[in-house]
Amino acid sequence: MADVNQCISDTIYFNVTWISTDITELNIVDLSIYPNPSEDVFNITFTSEKKQNIEIRIFNGLGERVFVESKQQFFGEYTKQIDLKETPKAIYFLEIETEKGIINKKLILQ
Repeated sequence: MADVNQCISDTIYFNVTWISTDITELNIVDLSIYPNPSEDVFNITFTSEKKQNIEIRIFNGLGERVFVESKQQFFGEYTKQIDLKETPKAIYFLEIETEKGIINKKLILQ
């Protein structure tokens, strides 16, 4: 059927299945991000329960990477203070990638 602009549309339905993944399935426990929201500095801590390659990344709303750190065969407690005072006040996205998947968290810089 055409609309007033003679455009033809078709309806498509998608069946989406969400698979819930607990971060413990990624061998990451005790993840803490504080303060959040923050004016400039975020503290990130977690524990890797097994030796694994981990990459910690922070992206801005445009998908530009503003922080990255890679850890090879990392095991134990990770603690990092990340200073974003040189970046605009906005929402950022933290990704922690393990060999089994990715953890995503929102960071609010105000």
